[in-house]
Amino acid sequence: MMNKVPVILISGFLGSGKTTLLLRLLAHTRQIPLRAVVLMNEMGEYNVDSAIISEEMPDVTVEGLLEGCICCSKRNELAGALHTLLSQEPDLIFMETTGVANPEQVLEELRSPLLADQLYLVHSISVVDAELFHEYNSRFTADKELVRTLHGQLRTADFIVVNKTDAASSREVTKVVKSIRKLNDTAKLQTTEYSRVDLEPLLEPVLASTSVAEKPVQTPQPAPAQVQPTDADALSVPIPVKSSGRPSSVSRSTAFKVISAHSHKHDPKQPHSFSRLESLTLHQYSPQPLEKQRLENFLTGLGSSLLRAKGYCVLPQEGTMLLQFAGNHLEWQPTALPVSQGYVTLIGEQLDKASITDQWEQCFISL
Repeated sequence: MMNKVPVILISGFLGSGKTTLLLRLLAHTRQIPLRAVVLMNEMGEYNVDSAIISEEMPDVTVEGLLEGCICCSKRNELAGALHTLLSQEPDLIFMETTGVANPEQVLEELRSPLLADQLYLVHSISVVDAELFHEYNSRFTADKELVRTLHGQLRTADFIVVNKTDAASSREVTKVVKSIRKLNDTAKLQTTEYSRVDLEPLLEPVLASTSVAEKPVQTPQPAPAQVQPTDADALSVPIPVKSSGRPSSVSRSTAFKVISAHSHKHDPKQPHSFSRLESLTLHQYSPQPLEKQRLENFLTGLGSSLLRAKGYCVLPQEGTMLLQFAGNHLEWQPTALPVSQGYVTLIGEQLDKASITDQWEQCFISL
């Protein structure tokens, strides 16, 4: 055990607050200090959530797996990504899955001969949106693969965070906890806002197997920015992942410490953790800024098919702004990061991509 690197796995549905929790954990490991690295998995073509980590903590190494889930289409790349992180000789690896990933398959991979002799699982954490938990479970009843995923995120957890309790009534929170306990009656559970949980117990097993006294103290960095009320997954900037003949969405002079980003389509031979959910990235190609109200009308006009949106847009008055949409909550946050062209990544249920793309282009007409 002493020669193995501990792993903390963080799962949870779209917009539940996984990356917010990860940022808190990273800030805490810095204080100990522990050398932590991150494997970040995202559905979209940009490694959105990784960039905020690199902005707040540029010394943290992030390995990104994009356009697929590490439980299914990206599963054959998981071992390679983890071995890349192991080459950094970390004290701890954090793994954050996509919002539609089933951690049951990820845990199987960690027990495989390729990884079992180098890694061991410390915690499997599941983050739940208290406001939307029952709505999502009811909405996706007919999607057996997705229901299995949502339940798998809870069954495999030894620590469950019932988050965003400020947006739900106390009665609803009680009902959510009761429903969770039907799936998992042994995991530790905390109810909270903005992913604020007691971090020390989560890291105690790591400290027990790591001699932190011999580790160099990491250079102090600014604490993560205050999370806004939507408590969306992260605050971030796009990182280009492949050459497509289109201009990059962020200046390449930005020194993000993301050591790789992979592009991959779904492998039909692999099982999926979801069936009807998909992502679409829309690019702000127009040299003119995008009017804020037009974009807000565009997003709200997509209706219930849209579950999650995040990205960066260049606005005429505010300049470059971070957009976060989750659970019908929309927020904007200014950024000083050098975004040359804006983009928005959408995640939703059976998205009509042709129609959505046409509506997006209409936002730029007569500017």
